[in-house]
Amino acid sequence: MPLPEPRDTIQVLRSLRWPLAAVIGLVFAVLRLFETLFIQGGIDSPLRDTLDPLFWGLLAGVAIWMVLSWAAAQEYRRRSNETAMLSELRRSTIRLEQLYELNQRIASSVTLDEVLDYAITLPARLIGASAAALVLYDEQGHPLLARSVGMSREALQAARASFGLLPSPPDLSRPQLYRHAQSAVVTLPLAEGDDAPVGWIEAYLNDLHLPDERVEEDHLSAESATLLITVAGELAEAVQGSRRRTRAIASVAALEQAIMAERTRIARDLHDGVAQSLAFMRMRIDLWEEWLEHDTQRLSEEFRNFKANLRLQIEELRRAIFALRPFELSQLGFSGAMHRFVDEFADQQGWDLHLDLADLPPDLSPALELAAFRFVQEGLTNAAKHAQASSLTVILRQIDAGLQIIVRDDGIGFNPGEDDNRPSSHLGLRQMRERAAALDGRLTVISRPGAGTELRVWLPLW
Repeated sequence: MPLPEPRDTIQVLRSLRWPLAAVIGLVFAVLRLFETLFIQGGIDSPLRDTLDPLFWGLLAGVAIWMVLSWAAAQEYRRRSNETAMLSELRRSTIRLEQLYELNQRIASSVTLDEVLDYAITLPARLIGASAAALVLYDEQGHPLLARSVGMSREALQAARASFGLLPSPPDLSRPQLYRHAQSAVVTLPLAEGDDAPVGWIEAYLNDLHLPDERVEEDHLSAESATLLITVAGELAEAVQGSRRRTRAIASVAALEQAIMAERTRIARDLHDGVAQSLAFMRMRIDLWEEWLEHDTQRLSEEFRNFKANLRLQIEELRRAIFALRPFELSQLGFSGAMHRFVDEFADQQGWDLHLDLADLPPDLSPALELAAFRFVQEGLTNAAKHAQASSLTVILRQIDAGLQIIVRDDGIGFNPGEDDNRPSSHLGLRQMRERAAALDGRLTVISRPGAGTELRVWLPLW
């Protein structure tokens, strides 16, 4: 036989309170009257003997009614508590499942698009929103609409304007509920703890006349607000993590591109310099067989030229190998690494070199530090190839909201206007001009024959 349901038991106790109390009271009164009439032997006072059983019967009925009422109330309270606990347990289980799914989806998302595509589906699932919009701040702090669902862009703009959410919600300290006419919107700031929000989600609600445990009369329920704050923190962390990964990937790509460009430059320099010189020397060697018997004096002169050219090519190879050495910015800092590089280059060439960093800006960006190293390296390399100098001066200083790099030598100089018309001359200068233009800077060459050369590079401070 199946057991009765808890709610049925409570209803039975409530419905039987009065009948049981009346029956028990009546039985008690009859037994008391029987005892008075037949057992105690006679009636001393008819009125007293009649009222006495009725009084005790009524008292017994009231007592039974009170006991049954108390038992019913206790049973109802116990069942109500159990029902509330089960309901809270179900809600907690649902919340935990939602948070677990959120963590799993975020952990498996590789790109920012995957995170945002999932985030825009949460308002409908968490608070039953009929439409939603996701807005993120860009690098300049401007809000940009990243995702929307449930309504067109035009309808969304009109809805945002009606709720006063343009250009951003007035309060992004915590989830807020805004009402307008027969609709409402919940704004969820995407922030980790006390950090500034990276954006927010707008969840648009309809049919507010229907009761909803997640949205109370004038505000979100405490339970719903807590859940939304937790979800917002997870989403904000995911957005920040995706952006960091994107920047890291872009940095790696830029580094790879810079490495490839540097390799291309070195390969071009070796091909145009050392490779061509060695090829020419090999061709000259073919003539030596004829000169061994017929022109020994000319062969002796040829050997002297060969040794001089070979010495020049060895120096060129040493410069190329020196250029391949990594800059020690992380170990020595910019100033220390620059001093060490310039000193070693000067020792290699036998120069008297002066480096001036007195007016160097203290907060150069890593990209600008690397660019400055490249320009100094190019300037010294050009001087070693063409200047025939004995002393050089390198100056880095701040001027006109930018970084100025000066490489000055006391070499043979040249006419910049005439040499620019010859494609094969001073390839390094053309490469420096292209590099400066790519960085929104400029390169100036000041030189004349017999008066040395001065290179001036200006780069904007980033």
